[in-house]
Amino acid sequence: MSASRILPRLIMILGCAFTGAIAGTFLQTVLEARRIVDRPQEFRSLAKLVAGGQMVLNDSLNWMEQQQDFYGTIIETVESAEMSRRARERVRALNPDIQESDVAIRVAQTKGSAIFNILATGSEPKYTRIFLDALLDEFIAFRQSIREQAQGTWLQRFLQEVVSKQKTMEDSLEKFAKARASGGDTLSVRSDLERLVPRLNNQRNQRDDLRLKIKSMKDDDAASAPFKTELEAIESEIQAIEKNLDRRELAVAELKTLQQKAETDKRAYDKLFEQVEGIQSVFNSASDYVAIQERASPASEHLEDWKLPVAVGAGGGALLGGLVGLVMSLLLIRSPKPPQIPTAVG
Repeated sequence: MSASRILPRLIMILGCAFTGAIAGTFLQTVLEARRIVDRPQEFRSLAKLVAGGQMVLNDSLNWMEQQQDFYGTIIETVESAEMSRRARERVRALNPDIQESDVAIRVAQTKGSAIFNILATGSEPKYTRIFLDALLDEFIAFRQSIREQAQGTWLQRFLQEVVSKQKTMEDSLEKFAKARASGGDTLSVRSDLERLVPRLNNQRNQRDDLRLKIKSMKDDDAASAPFKTELEAIESEIQAIEKNLDRRELAVAELKTLQQKAETDKRAYDKLFEQVEGIQSVFNSASDYVAIQERASPASEHLEDWKLPVAVGAGGGALLGGLVGLVMSLLLIRSPKPPQIPTAVG
């Protein structure tokens, strides 16, 4: 293709592209100016939350899934209508003189971290900042109430068992104390046993001796009568001592049983109480947490950037103008040449 055909085409394409860029820039500028002028003022306030939890080392993949669910729950809860309602009521209660206005809440998690950026957008700067602070407080309070409810339900059955064990222990200790107070003290009972056992053995020896002596005598021997009387007295005393020993030994055995039961019940109570304290400690240390990292910043007016829309308009206009110039150049260059008029012969 000759230079005489290329040059007009290039000039036409560039000219149309330039004209389209100017027209697109102007049109986009007018549209953006009208849209921004018609749009009400917007003020934005920013706050941050930080979250975390205990990692389960033996199942890190499952922990990551749980963390993602946990983070998603935070975002959904903060953006929920219920949190906004609670925040409005809190602002109304603490600042009754301030005029209410609509505030939109958006939450974005910082990539690769557990930090959540909470952006509040409203039409009035003071109310927007106060509303965002109220939203933070209501969210933390809501999280705490849910945690306390879960912990209370989880520990309820353990606490009921602790109360039952405590009552059993107190009953056992009370019975043991009454048994000791009624004369079943171990030291006094053992002292009586130590005193009565030798006497019983002595009386039994005397009884055996008298029986042998009486046996050696004739039945009608008058000399055996005093020995028989003495034998009856000794046997009577032996029976009394044996009954007394049986009663004392029973008291010792009962007191020992009550003491063992009281000690066993107390150990069971102490062990269960320690378990409940340990479980509660584990619950507190292993649970996830959410805390306020930064409170609401002063609300500032949000101004949109004109550069990108205008650049898009200029680029679109230049592209469209270039295409129009290309089509026109093709039509003009490919059109048939006009017939040449023969020159006159002189």
